[in-house]
Amino acid sequence: MEQLKTYQRTSIKRGWTRVDMLLMLYDRAIESIEACEIATEAGDPALLAKHELAMRKTIMTIHAGLKPDEDEVAFNIARLLHFVMIRFDEKDFGTCIKLLRQIRDGFAQVADQANEMERQGVIPALPETDTFESIA
Repeated sequence: MEQLKTYQRTSIKRGWTRVDMLLMLYDRAIESIEACEIATEAGDPALLAKHELAMRKTIMTIHAGLKPDEDEVAFNIARLLHFVMIRFDEKDFGTCIKLLRQIRDGFAQVADQANEMERQGVIPALPETDTFESIA
């Protein structure tokens, strides 16, 4: 039943809604930081560099989708993402993961409502072509 809900939720246009994509990006960032922590503990600098690059790209992708000049929530999310990057540089992986999970969980709590608003056109759907556009 849960798989059916997920399918129905992601069946808009090319299969993604804005909030679904955002949740996936947060999941990817968290997974990358967890992998960085494992690589650090294993003393594997090559593996650390690989996962660090993935994490930084993902965080910057999330950040690029924000409009901090137009929205106070977006501004505060941008500040939190900046803080995550600072803590990451200090190898405080636990704090990074905790903060990203809290932000992700907040979006997950409103995912159904956001998807419904997207279906109704209150929130614009993702474009059908690849463009550089705010998603969050």
